[in-house]
Amino acid sequence: MQWLNNIRQIGRATHTCRVWYQVLKMVLPHQTAKLTIEEAERIMTKRYADQGSSCKKDNRIAVQPEYDLEMIVPVFNADKYLEACIESITSQVTDYRFHATFINDGSTDKSADILKQHEHDEHITIITQENRGVSAARNQALAHINARYVMFVDADDLLPQNAISFLMEKAYEWNADVVEGSIETTDGTIQKPLIMHTDDNDVRQLSGYVCSKVFAARLFEHIGFPEHYRYEDTILSLILYPMANKTATISETTYLYRQHESSFTSNEQGNYAILDAYWVVRQLIGTAIEMIDSERHYLVYEAFLQGMKLSGSRMISLDKDTCMAYFAAMCELAKRYFPSHIPIPTDKTHKALAAIDEAVRNKDFTKYILACNLL
Repeated sequence: MQWLNNIRQIGRATHTCRVWYQVLKMVLPHQTAKLTIEEAERIMTKRYADQGSSCKKDNRIAVQPEYDLEMIVPVFNADKYLEACIESITSQVTDYRFHATFINDGSTDKSADILKQHEHDEHITIITQENRGVSAARNQALAHINARYVMFVDADDLLPQNAISFLMEKAYEWNADVVEGSIETTDGTIQKPLIMHTDDNDVRQLSGYVCSKVFAARLFEHIGFPEHYRYEDTILSLILYPMANKTATISETTYLYRQHESSFTSNEQGNYAILDAYWVVRQLIGTAIEMIDSERHYLVYEAFLQGMKLSGSRMISLDKDTCMAYFAAMCELAKRYFPSHIPIPTDKTHKALAAIDEAVRNKDFTKYILACNLL
């Protein structure tokens, strides 16, 4: 589907994506998804099989927690950046009580030696486990939470000064379940804006990044990260955000994300591991419907469609049969878990989601793939 990628690039360069969408929607023949979910999943399994597990857990949350904030930091072969990460956490000056749990996930470099140098730090606990992946490492720390709020930090990233104070001040002021600050990228020296927030309380403003935010510990009482998935953070939009009673964003930068070539997102082109986006949704969607109040299912559905939009833009680097299989399977999941139609706003912000919603209800693959890439 390289032709669509070429048009997308032209449209972005000339600011004509919406024009291209309208024209192609009229002139291209509309293909209907006719595969059953079983047929579609067989096609996807040949390319990339489901490898994950459930997100359901039975975690222990302290009734009278010792800390305001527990930071959870999975560590795997991060010796190049780990010391700077630790320093950015332990040097935080704040009146809030915080603690950091570092989980050495079977590192084979010098990460364990670096962690050992900090084993007597009052702010740090170190857990060592065999390599099981980032989700399993996070879940290990989530099993026993002794704080009112939880924050996740990657071992190659940094917290800017006052990050804890900025986030916790808003969390307590609003009694919020999720608070997210702005995010900047860094190479260790130069910082550039990645996600810039304003002060707001709209749950739709929260990003898909698990870092840069604090979560009320109660959200994880029966939930953990699904293990052995690449897109494990899908749990945020499908389950955690809809579960939150109050959310907030703040303008202050609270996270420095180190972007480098080893990240999965920099190697997605033509990679069938993109299909993990389907398998993780299939794993999580039933739990979401079960655990979230029905009046908030519209947030789950919007997240479902937003995930389809992102996947549709990624998958044009794959073959058409695989893209069609993904779309057909997602249409069947929508029919199964959202049998009553949930209206999507038709304002400019939701224009792409409204088009994808219509494509799903009509199983219109052509409209879906155009909307994902041109709206």
